[in-house]
Amino acid sequence: MKSTLAAQLFAVLTEKEVLRFGKFLQSPYFNRRSDVVALYRCMGNLHMESGKEAIFAHVYPAQSFDRAKFNHLLTFFAERLEQFFACEELQQDRFQNRLLRCRAFHQRGLLTHFDENARELARDHTAAPFRNAGWWLLEYQLQNEVFARQVLHQRGGSGHAQNVSAATQALTTFFLLENMRWSATARSLESLSRDVQLPVPLSMESQQLAAQTQAEENPALALTYAGLQALTNPDDEVAYTRLKWLLRAHVGLFPPTEARDLYMTAINCAIRRHNRGERRYTREAFDLYREALAAQLLTDNGLLPKYTFINLLNLAQLIGEHAWALDFLEQGRTLLPPADRENTYRYARAGYHFRRSEYPEVLALLREVDFSDAFIHLDARKMLIRSYYELGEWSVLASLLDSFKAYLRRQKDLGYHRASYLNLVKFTQKVMRVAGKRAAVRQQVAAQIQATEAVAEREWLLEKLVG
Repeated sequence: MKSTLAAQLFAVLTEKEVLRFGKFLQSPYFNRRSDVVALYRCMGNLHMESGKEAIFAHVYPAQSFDRAKFNHLLTFFAERLEQFFACEELQQDRFQNRLLRCRAFHQRGLLTHFDENARELARDHTAAPFRNAGWWLLEYQLQNEVFARQVLHQRGGSGHAQNVSAATQALTTFFLLENMRWSATARSLESLSRDVQLPVPLSMESQQLAAQTQAEENPALALTYAGLQALTNPDDEVAYTRLKWLLRAHVGLFPPTEARDLYMTAINCAIRRHNRGERRYTREAFDLYREALAAQLLTDNGLLPKYTFINLLNLAQLIGEHAWALDFLEQGRTLLPPADRENTYRYARAGYHFRRSEYPEVLALLREVDFSDAFIHLDARKMLIRSYYELGEWSVLASLLDSFKAYLRRQKDLGYHRASYLNLVKFTQKVMRVAGKRAAVRQQVAAQIQATEAVAEREWLLEKLVG
């Protein structure tokens, strides 16, 4: 029973939604079947654990099991749930709800009601805080409805011209914002793989138009364009600086999910420069992360993704903000998703001690970490390698390196991380072998490390060869 579409849709309802769906089914406008109501009552209690035959007996107590009839009931029930979801979305979108009312008034010739509702919708829509693509789309849809009403019921005049101008401006701005947003998405995906090419039609034309628009005229468009420019030209300091300035001045023009994406664009630009050794960008990335966190843009339903949590901690310690990191580690753990909260906390706490060279604490914490997440597995093994080396646990380290190499060779889907960590294993073993030998031998190994493209913990390995 749990595998049916009806059960899967019902399972995602909150307690309040379950009650509202019950009222929905009681309305003859949406449902006139008593067996559907009976199935709803079964869905809401322990009968969900029962098989189809048992539930059929509750719904139709005087009938023998009829598979076709029951499957038809489940299909109808699922359709009612889908309709309920649509109604819930419409009720929550007050602007779209009122736009559809205007359309209904127009279609029925209720022009006075149309005019009154259109004016109220225009007033409230103008007062809304956002100016993202969704805002401009609704503006276009409203102007389209107003124009249709004018064409049918009024002679031509200046009102028509103003309406056409407003409608086309809204449509153009909507297109530019969405085209550049998808262009930015394409650039981000292309940066992850050299084999991916995602051309976006009219992208260059959209950027040319956006470049001609002053920030004072349309700051949301200017900010979106700046984000795309920073992605396209990651080494352009002017583009990055402009993105930061517009972000801090105008990010409030976007709803939280889109504002988060814009912040992440700036953060990723800073992280890219940090990864290349430009250390002032470590502080830049941390400050941007902290701004977004303070604005509650990084959480989703009140929860912080574990990798965001870990990145913030790592950046804080890299710039010496150890007190902030420890406070965030302890106070922010409640923001982590409950299912993996303690495991993520232990791993993050191990990382905190690792960056403070407190290796016994690292080993104690990592013994309790579940390594099922591939990237936590890699990073935890890295911390173990360095901890055992620094503590002089040579036999344990040798065994770890062998098992880690075997693990990496089995994993084919780690991308460039696989080569980077295989090289960490190889060069750690070489560093162990040349320890205490003359400087020329150690320098040969250092030169090999420098000449290899991908090496995890390169700086640490080179440090061990000095002296």
